[in-house]
Amino acid sequence: MNGAQYVAEFLSRVGSDRIFLLTGGACAFMIDAVAEHPGLNYTCFQHEQGAAMAADALWRVNRKVGVTMATSGPGATNLITGIATSHFDSIPSLHITGQVNQRESSTFHGANVRQAGFQETRIVEMVRPVTKYAVMVRSPAELREELAKAYAIATSGRMGPVLIDVPMDVQQAEVGDDILLPSRGPVTAQEPAKVLSDLKQTLAEAKRPVVLWGAGIGLAGVEQEGADWLRRNGLPFVSSWAGLSYFDHDHLGFVGQIGVYGNRGANFVLQNADTVLVLGSRLDNRQRSGNTKQFATGATVHVVDVDVEELAKYRNDGYRTSHLDFALLPEVLRELDVRSPGSEWGDYVAAMKQRYYHKEVSASATRLNSLSPYDVIRRVNEIVAEDAIVVGDTGAAVCWLYQAFKVKRHTLFNPGGNSPMGYALPAAIGAKIDRPDRQVISYNGDGGFHLNIQELQTVRHNNLDIAIIVMNNGSYGIIKQFQDSYMQSRYSASRDGLSFPDFGALAAAYGLRYARIERLEQVEPGLFTGGPIVIDVILSEHTLIEPKLEMGRPINDQFPYLSEAEYAEGNRFVDYPRQASLRTA
Repeated sequence: MNGAQYVAEFLSRVGSDRIFLLTGGACAFMIDAVAEHPGLNYTCFQHEQGAAMAADALWRVNRKVGVTMATSGPGATNLITGIATSHFDSIPSLHITGQVNQRESSTFHGANVRQAGFQETRIVEMVRPVTKYAVMVRSPAELREELAKAYAIATSGRMGPVLIDVPMDVQQAEVGDDILLPSRGPVTAQEPAKVLSDLKQTLAEAKRPVVLWGAGIGLAGVEQEGADWLRRNGLPFVSSWAGLSYFDHDHLGFVGQIGVYGNRGANFVLQNADTVLVLGSRLDNRQRSGNTKQFATGATVHVVDVDVEELAKYRNDGYRTSHLDFALLPEVLRELDVRSPGSEWGDYVAAMKQRYYHKEVSASATRLNSLSPYDVIRRVNEIVAEDAIVVGDTGAAVCWLYQAFKVKRHTLFNPGGNSPMGYALPAAIGAKIDRPDRQVISYNGDGGFHLNIQELQTVRHNNLDIAIIVMNNGSYGIIKQFQDSYMQSRYSASRDGLSFPDFGALAAAYGLRYARIERLEQVEPGLFTGGPIVIDVILSEHTLIEPKLEMGRPINDQFPYLSEAEYAEGNRFVDYPRQASLRTA
């Protein structure tokens, strides 16, 4: 078989049977081989960015490595935003780009010119900072070796995207019929016995423990063992946003999600703990805030992670760390028994959960006599299937979603680290293509929805039964709220100078159903059956994210501000004094 056919057969053998692509001259041979292969299917996207975001979704919904194909030059560069999304969220994906014939390349001519062949672009150098591995293959032997190597790298250790750049002459060269398959790469980490010993020491000292559940648990596929361990030991736990998809939120120990847009009760509990065990979370500044010195100030923080570089960043924070391959986490947890917290801590955690968990309300919507986004999300939560896939976009819309949505057997995710607008629609397409048996919801703000709106044609062409919710406040709400706080409500480029189309007319142009929602009772089950639909939820442009952290405060002091008495009650064990300029009545 030739190189193009080899690529197709390799993808079939490793189980990556769905390829998302946009055609072009430099990748046409590989696409033809995919189309001719009986074990593969391809989906045409309108933009390579959408294809990369669809590929990103596959591991999140089905533990399958998503694959894209794109041509050289602009086809390859258009993938970069989606590749970066996978990189920052540790999602394995494989991106295969065509490249000009080597005899046409600048390297062949021995000249340092910008470009020799048509659309020749050095994509490998461009994507190296946002991939685990990127390489251009130069021979049939390299194609065999590098495909297997890249796939193994993508799926080993802290996972992530890889890119293989394949010149057209390699695509046409004879490779042979022997397929070289990947093997799981070695993970350099501490022995589980060492990790167990260190965790026992940390938890033996704990009187007010809390566990922070991170996405690393779910990405390693050990979420059931993690949830069982927490239940068996009666430990309270909080979650990062990225971790929220991997357990039933009715778990008795779950208090809520933490961070800048976190649940008040969860933030209080973490900030008042004396021991915080972090499992598979990188503690970014949306969790700890911009001032890490205000995070869990009365606690011993012990972080367990697969990435030793993530652990290295805590050397100035005084945290304890353990370097663990999370595939071995169950082995550690089986031997890690913990003394149940005392009644004083247990009663406090229960009180914080009872008072704040799932109690978010929109005071701004009440004041404005408009729809509450929290009410809309809770209504959707009641209607959709318990195993629905819900894909969030970015901005204020995704903050409301993560504050109000409760996971049962749902899959809930968004592009957390890179957070590009325009993710939720193509990612929902990828999810639905690979899991047609499950209900899929694409959840967007009006701004984010507009960025990859061309993929409505992909929805229509494939007749994908996706419900596309648009939280429509006619602006970039999260930026407006920032401008309210720090720019005297000057809405430059978030509302002023900006506009959006009539989404009803747009849906009609793509041949999709459309519903305009102005009252809560209009959110009804019929919207979510009967084929693709755009559900346009009309909000006031001044609807706020509530609660939300503002600069200068710890995560347990969010806007709208609690009274001094309620703030003190939340901080029962650790004092977080408000600066005089930040005090409230």
